[in-house]
Amino acid sequence: MTTSMHIGVLEDDPDQQAFIEICLDGAGHRPRMFSRASEFRRGLKQHHFDMMILDWYLPDASGMDVLAQLRQHDGWQGPILFVTANQEEETVVKALALGADDFLGKPLRPRELVARVNALARRVNSPQPRERHRLGDYELHASQRQVSLAGEWIPLTEREYRLVSLLFAHAGELLSRAHLLEVVWGHKGDIATRTVDTHVSRLRRKLALDGRHGVKLQSIYQHGYRLDVQLVNP
Repeated sequence: MTTSMHIGVLEDDPDQQAFIEICLDGAGHRPRMFSRASEFRRGLKQHHFDMMILDWYLPDASGMDVLAQLRQHDGWQGPILFVTANQEEETVVKALALGADDFLGKPLRPRELVARVNALARRVNSPQPRERHRLGDYELHASQRQVSLAGEWIPLTEREYRLVSLLFAHAGELLSRAHLLEVVWGHKGDIATRTVDTHVSRLRRKLALDGRHGVKLQSIYQHGYRLDVQLVNP
């Protein structure tokens, strides 16, 4: 059974608000609706949310800007579902690159909306082992769902943690983009394969996965990625 989530929803259209609220209420979640980015920002100071749903087009801001603010300035680590009427690949890639965990195109479909929200809820609330996984200078802290490098915490989004934990669990193995999309994003097929490349590039930069700390993230042309553990001279 999926755990009930307190969900902050930023959507300015009253009909869409009512639709989303009915869908989430019916699935056992607790949505709180906001019509403007300024109202949403105030709400963040008054309420604790487990998840966010953000619309792109807003009267006083862009959903992209709100997303970037949450991830880069506020350091918010919870799941974010991005909703947009513009489903062009460039838009989707940008939203995911800024830290969205998933996206939905309008018009929204009730069962798909609930399924995506429930999938994010399960990922957040699934029992996590407490053991730590060390590789080179890196240590994955499963209970905190974070990574430390040489003893220093590296801030990661939930999506980034899932991606790096999958790569670390299969160190030395070639993982295709399609496999990463299916396991980490829940998408089958070739949808927005640049999404994987964007996330991998950001992870490589944030975690310095260039070999100097004993681990190198390799790009295998036309195939995917492999995490190589290297011998480091003492």
